[in-house]
Amino acid sequence: MRGHPSATNLLDQLRSCDSECESLTERLVGGETGFFRCPAAFDSLAKVVILELQARKAAENPHNLRVWSAGCATGEEPYSIAMSVCDAVNCSAGAWKVHIVGSDIRRHALQAAERGLYPQSALRHISRELVQTYFAKVGQHLLVKPRLRNLVTFTPMNLVAPTYIGRFDCIFCMDVLPHFSTAQRIALVQRLHLYLEPGGYLFLGDGEKIPAMDVTFHYHKNADYVLYQKPLAAAAKAGR
Repeated sequence: MRGHPSATNLLDQLRSCDSECESLTERLVGGETGFFRCPAAFDSLAKVVILELQARKAAENPHNLRVWSAGCATGEEPYSIAMSVCDAVNCSAGAWKVHIVGSDIRRHALQAAERGLYPQSALRHISRELVQTYFAKVGQHLLVKPRLRNLVTFTPMNLVAPTYIGRFDCIFCMDVLPHFSTAQRIALVQRLHLYLEPGGYLFLGDGEKIPAMDVTFHYHKNADYVLYQKPLAAAAKAGR
């Protein structure tokens, strides 16, 4: 505890010093990240969800798509989402208006995400075509190109008490729930359900399940991956 005589003294120090609190948060929350880290989720996004949303939004011009990456770390997940969407619908053609929000409690992680500069080794498992399309080589690193970077906005957020930032067609909250207590998981999933558009999709990590609660999700399987969908009927029940 860096020489602190008691836990109370340590807590007082954390409360009085933002940098100490930030350092502790970085150590406690840090976890595995990477591009397309859960391939089945991104395959489901491209081959199931986008197609369904495209049919449902047929009357919209352009089709609006809002996606939230909750707990985005250093940006690999929201940029993977952006690549999946662009490959599925050709974002540059003008038929789709795409906005992806990445949030994280760690400001240092968000700063790295905003830079969008990654070592080449971070993209070694991605096809050469994707790398050439969406990244520019800068020395020994790869930089996210503006065509992808402009689709993503980053914001700090504590998911224990998330700020309302609008409704979303898809929310990625992958490998986040295990960090919370049962009560916190229930509260978070209830908020995510509220933040989803009727018919919107919740993406969790491989093997994760939503806790038992009084909100309804429909379950869909794409191969072995489970998608959670907010019922379309929720709009009528809410009086919309």
